[in-house]
Amino acid sequence: MFWRLFTLALLVLTELAVNATPVLDSDQHRMEEARKEHEEALKTYREMAQKEPETYLPEVAQTLNDLGIVDSAQNRPEEARKAFAEALKIYGELAQKRPGTYLPNVATTLKNLGLIDSAQDRMAAARKEYEEGLKTYRNLAQKHPESYLPDVAQTLNDLGIVDIAQNRAEEARKAFEQALKIYRDLEQKNPATYLPEVATTLNNLGVLDHAQNRLEEAREAFEETLKTYRGLAEKDPEIYLRDVALALNNLGILDRDQRQTKEARRAFEEALKIYEAYAKQDPDQFSSDVKRVKKLLEELPR
Repeated sequence: MFWRLFTLALLVLTELAVNATPVLDSDQHRMEEARKEHEEALKTYREMAQKEPETYLPEVAQTLNDLGIVDSAQNRPEEARKAFAEALKIYGELAQKRPGTYLPNVATTLKNLGLIDSAQDRMAAARKEYEEGLKTYRNLAQKHPESYLPDVAQTLNDLGIVDIAQNRAEEARKAFEQALKIYRDLEQKNPATYLPEVATTLNNLGVLDHAQNRLEEAREAFEETLKTYRGLAEKDPEIYLRDVALALNNLGILDRDQRQTKEARRAFEEALKIYEAYAKQDPDQFSSDVKRVKKLLEELPR
């Protein structure tokens, strides 16, 4: 059950990360409009691909990928899986003829399928998709490391979370450590982009260390995670305060398990304050976090 304390992965649309959490009611109309646009475009591209497949099959695949992301955002996983699977089939065939152009699309679509499958606890399928995607990204990164090393690291993180779900702790550690090394190297050149990824991966390693009773390693990871997210939140609180709360939550649990009740209470109280502020704006997404942290506080010894 501790796996939910990992930083969850995101669906990807070419180079753009798209949050796959449920959309707000205020966004539903916009999402429905996006769905209609993609469905109309898909119909048009299918018809055009009948006559000029080399020109329009890539557009069919891209529109299927876009539609799958909308499906995922609207909690329609079966429709998303169907769209991604068809897109993957098309990209796979295109990559046979033009690998330099379409292998990146194959890898992206494999990642999207893996995220859908892992979210639905289809871990064997997710593993297969992530492993194939990782192999593709590694090959691409050999020629273009600046473009594809970030994808290698992200897929390693995704695969590590699947490893945890399948009780493959050592494989998870290896994946997270490889991802962390890549992100630290990338962060040296571009801290604004990759420092958040360093924190994400440190958090995942910390959760794993905690689960394996490697408590000092877990503390070191969580403390660096928290310090990093605090620094990021000073500049962009709307995005990173929720990550501060996650890091406080995980550090508080570690404090509790090491009988550092005072420190645990302080961490939980700060996390709760952050989650309550978010819950006022988005109760559907954050009410469960408020409830969870309140329960952690109530269970602490007086």
